Amino acid sequence: MIRKMMLSTALAAAALPGAAHAAWDRVRSSDAPLAVIQASTGAYVMNYTVGEACAANIPSQNGPDSVFSGYLSVFPFSLPGQGFFGFGSTNGVTMEGALWGAKPDDNIKLLFSVNLSSTLSQPGLVLTHVLDNTGQEINESWTAYTLDYSAEKLIIVPSAAWPKGSVFSVYYSSYVVDINGYPLSPGTTVYFTVRMDHQLDNTAVVLTERRAKVTVPADAYSGDFYLTLSTAAGGAEIKDANSGLAALPGSPEFLGLLNVKPYDSAGNPAQPDLACVVTIPYRDENSDGLVEGGTGRIKTSSLSLWRLDETRKLWVRQAGPSVDGALKQVNQSVAHFSTYALMGLPDTDLTSAYAFPVPFRPNANDTARYGSWADGITFNNLSSYGTIRIYTLSGELVRSMDIAASQSNSQVPWDVKNSAGETVASGVYIWEITSGKNRKTGKLIVIK
Repeated sequence: MIRKMMLSTALAAAALPGAAHAAWDRVRSSDAPLAVIQASTGAYVMNYTVGEACAANIPSQNGPDSVFSGYLSVFPFSLPGQGFFGFGSTNGVTMEGALWGAKPDDNIKLLFSVNLSSTLSQPGLVLTHVLDNTGQEINESWTAYTLDYSAEKLIIVPSAAWPKGSVFSVYYSSYVVDINGYPLSPGTTVYFTVRMDHQLDNTAVVLTERRAKVTVPADAYSGDFYLTLSTAAGGAEIKDANSGLAALPGSPEFLGLLNVKPYDSAGNPAQPDLACVVTIPYRDENSDGLVEGGTGRIKTSSLSLWRLDETRKLWVRQAGPSVDGALKQVNQSVAHFSTYALMGLPDTDLTSAYAFPVPFRPNANDTARYGSWADGITFNNLSSYGTIRIYTLSGELVRSMDIAASQSNSQVPWDVKNSAGETVASGVYIWEITSGKNRKTGKLIVIK
C-alpha cells in the first residue's frame, strides 16, 4: 500500500454535507504522514493539512492494481501573485495587458485570480481619460462611473458613454481586497481604448510608446472600428523575415517595427478604404542626423519603412517615406494595415572623407600640425562600411584596411605601416576609399 497525502483546492466544498460528488483537484502529493507541513506549488503555499482518510484503486500498467490512500484535506493558503491577469470582454481584443476597442457603453471588467470582497474593498480606483481620439493628451480624472464586484471581477460601469477613440487608464490600489481582506497587489495601472468614430479623423497610439501611431482619416471606414498596435518583435514571422536580410555590408538594418491590426465594429478584420499614415519614431539623441540603436553608422536620411509580406516571409520596402527630423519620426502613407519595420541603410557617403595630417612629419616636434608616431595618420568622416587602400605612386598596394560597421565615430587610424608590419618609407602615397558605389581618392606625404 502506498500511503500519501492529497492536497486539493476543492476540498472545502467537498467536505460540506451534500457535496460528496464534488470533483477533487489534486495540486500536490506528499509522502509525509498526516502532520504539519509546508510546501509550495508555485501558485499556492500550503501551511498545514487536516482532513478525512480515503482510499481508491489505482490501475497499474505493469502489474496488479494498487490502492492509493491518503487524506482529502482543507488547507489555508496564500496566493503570492493574486493580482490582475486580464480583461473580460467579448467586444474588444485583450493584448499586452490592455483592452483594445471597448464599446462606448461597455462595462469594463477587470479579472483577478481570486474572489473580490464587495464589503471589505474600498473604492481604491482612479480612472483617467489619458488621450482623446486624435492622440492628444487629456490626463483628466474621469468620475462618470460606478464600481461593482462579482466573484473574480471588478466591474467599471459607465454612467456616461466613454468618448470614442479615447484611451483610459485604470489605477487600482491595495484598498481593493479579496474575500479574506488581503490586498490584491500594490498599486497597478492598466489601460483600455474605445473604438473609433468613423466620421472623424482618428489617431491610435502604442500605449508604451506613444510616438508610434497610426492616423486614420474620416470616412476611411463605413462604420466604427478599432485598431490594435504593438511594437513587439518576437514573432516567428518577424524572425523569418529578418533572417532574409542579407548579412552583408550595405544591407538594410532592422531598427524597430509597428504591428497594426484593424477590426470593424463586429470584431472582424477590416482594411481601410482610404490611405492612412503609419508613424514610427527613431532615436537621434545628439540631433546630429545619425540614428542611435543600430550596429552601423546610419543617417536619418536613409530611413524608410518596410512592409512584412507574410506569404513570402520577407520585408518589402515602401516608397515615399517622410523623415521628420524635428519630431524624430518616419511617416509612411499606407493603403493596407500590416506589420511595418523601420530600417536604415548603412551610410556610403564619402563626400566629406579626408586624411590628416598631411604632410605626416612625426619628427618635426609639432604633433598638433604634423602628427606623431603614436597617432599615425587618421582617415576621417568615413562611411558606415567600405575599404581604405593605400598605394605607392607606381600603383603598388601598400596597405588595405576595412571600415568596420561598428565604427560609429567614422574614423580609421593608419599606423603608417605596410601589410607586412614595416614602417613605410618617406614619399608620396595615394589613398582610395570605396563604399558601395562611391569612391574617393587623395594624397598622403610621409616625411620621416
